[in-house]
Amino acid sequence: MRPSLLCSAAALWAASFSYCYSDTTYSSTNNAAAEALAWAMKNVLPDSTAPYITVEINGLAYQYTMVKDPEADATVTISNEDAANPGTNIFEETDDWSGNPGGTVRKYFRFDYTDSSRWGEGKISVEGEGTVMDPFVVYNYKMVVDESFQCFSPLSNPSCPGYSTALAEYLASLAQPPSIGDPYYDEWVQAELNREANRDEEELEQADNSNEVEDDLEEQLGGNNNIDKLVDSTAQQSILANLSLNPKIVPYYEVTIPGGIYEDTLVLPSSSYPDNRRAMRNLASDANHKSMVRSQYER
Repeated sequence: MRPSLLCSAAALWAASFSYCYSDTTYSSTNNAAAEALAWAMKNVLPDSTAPYITVEINGLAYQYTMVKDPEADATVTISNEDAANPGTNIFEETDDWSGNPGGTVRKYFRFDYTDSSRWGEGKISVEGEGTVMDPFVVYNYKMVVDESFQCFSPLSNPSCPGYSTALAEYLASLAQPPSIGDPYYDEWVQAELNREANRDEEELEQADNSNEVEDDLEEQLGGNNNIDKLVDSTAQQSILANLSLNPKIVPYYEVTIPGGIYEDTLVLPSSSYPDNRRAMRNLASDANHKSMVRSQYER
């Protein structure tokens, strides 16, 4: 059977999975081995990275043609790694072709729904002498879309791409505070709190910068100078040490100035001296003047 016929068979086998119930879709993938004997499941299954999309796998079908010598030993294994348990496989099936001629094999598997995040890299590996031709591998899956989380617009859900930017633009466009009934009222309150906190931080930073400028100015003007910055203390100490040396200071203290006793030579001829009558007349005039001045107040 050619791959195209297997497609028809797989379609019939998955017919019950191709219908939709509102937000739930049952379907099957394209040929995972169309390009190579190894494949990444993210390139095979629908994108389920969005928080409102869940993809679960519950079936697998494969077909391939083995080309080999009837006498040669060979095995073919189809497997998927278990992403949740490294080193193990979540699916593995081995076909033993040892002692058999080549041919085509088709197999179908059903199992409980398993989240697609568990399904790691898939591959077809051959051990022994033989070649796999026309490989075909498809997976059956269920995709559930939670409509309440769908991103009809960036503001539909915080998980939607561009939500933060769209929310900031919406809040900035408000001419006045929103009502409590606004779906983004809590976000507006939080934005205001953040804006207030940022403003306080900016004011505190400006105050710190102002204090630093004042401190620098005080230091430049000498208000808070360190003596070590104004005077070379090392050089000053050296100068003081040199001045304190005895050979330089002692001569100033030990100099002897020749001199003697100086006797008083002034002798007063008499100890009795007459009064100065002219001065007495001046004093009398002063008394008369004082009497005249006082008389004008006594009237």
